Amino acid sequence: KDTAVFFTSDHGYLLGEHHFWQKGNLREEVTRVPLVMRSPGRQPGVSSSIVELVDMFPTACELIGLPIPKSVQGKSLLSILDNPKATVKSSALSFVSKGTSMRSPNWAYMKYGDGSEELYDMKNDPKQFKNLAKGSALKKELQTQRKLFENRNKTIKYHTQRS
Repeated sequence: KDTAVFFTSDHGYLLGEHHFWQKGNLREEVTRVPLVMRSPGRQPGVSSSIVELVDMFPTACELIGLPIPKSVQGKSLLSILDNPKATVKSSALSFVSKGTSMRSPNWAYMKYGDGSEELYDMKNDPKQFKNLAKGSALKKELQTQRKLFENRNKTIKYHTQRS
């Protein structure tokens, strides 16, 4: 009755989807992880809010009344536990040795070390079959996602350099 429980696991594994094997890429099947949280006094609910595993520590701090250290990159998820329709952040980053992805509710943008990019419309193509970065039809959206990614990535690099 008075114990909070967080359950998660390792990220996914491709078994031939997109002609990939294992988990060294940035596709949705690889980057998503389960996250189940139970907190005393809160009703069960389901949320599709974007969160990251770095959000678990500040959530635990807030649950037990400890201050969240300024150096922490995550954000508390208590507002989502109180209201499953709430949002805490607009995107989540995932990293592999070859590149980084930024997932938002509507878009998945990937940037690789060789400079190549991928962009997927997650509302109309949730299985990520059509890379929109290769065409010119959504050039403006690609530029928007690229800029959001660069701004979000700068924040992460700034935090890790200070740590």
